[in-house]
Amino acid sequence: MMQVTVARISGYGPWTLTLGYDREHRLQMLQASIYQEVQQLFSDRGALVFPNRYDEYIVSSSGVDSAQHSDILDTLVKKFTVGFTMHAGRGTTPHLAEKEAHLLRSLNPAENNPDDVITVLHMDVDNLTGKTSQMSPYEITNIMLKLYCTMSEYFLKRESFSFFMGGDNFMILASEQGKTDSGAFLDEIRQKMGITLNCGVGIASTGRQAAMRATKSLDTIRDIRESGAEKIPRIYEINC
Repeated sequence: MMQVTVARISGYGPWTLTLGYDREHRLQMLQASIYQEVQQLFSDRGALVFPNRYDEYIVSSSGVDSAQHSDILDTLVKKFTVGFTMHAGRGTTPHLAEKEAHLLRSLNPAENNPDDVITVLHMDVDNLTGKTSQMSPYEITNIMLKLYCTMSEYFLKRESFSFFMGGDNFMILASEQGKTDSGAFLDEIRQKMGITLNCGVGIASTGRQAAMRATKSLDTIRDIRESGAEKIPRIYEINC
């Protein structure tokens, strides 16, 4: 089981209209400030926040109880000029937990869930610079977005959520099937797009710890490559 919180800015549309036509720069700065604060508040409690359209966030929130959610919500309301809502759900996959949060519209996180299992996959492109040295920055971004769309569709079918983290980095909040099928996804991308991906796997009882282990696993692939080893794994999981 795992817990997912859907947090979003409320009353955002009508409020933006009060800013006049010269508002876009202000909205972008506000969104960046809110994301920083939401990430800080949840990660301090062992959770991990993924931006979803930047006025909404998907949080791997296992271990964050009801009182902590209320404290986070109070802090956000006091600091910013917009409202916020949070709904938490639980399920055996990220998608099931998110759907429960969305459909029930309740904020009733588990008080104690030490047995939760969170799986995070951290992927990056192998030698992106070498593959795109003759492309402009925008052309490279175009490729990353195509990759992200393919990734999102593939893993959503497996009850998992994919997020573009910037640069050539992606994280997947994965179900068991998503983890199992990650190798087939790497094969598909190499065949269809000519892109080789590396994948680090992290499993823990909280989102932040799972992401840390996934990143450590991904870094281990780089270390193995730089050591000159003949066989370099594409997928690596550190046993903790």
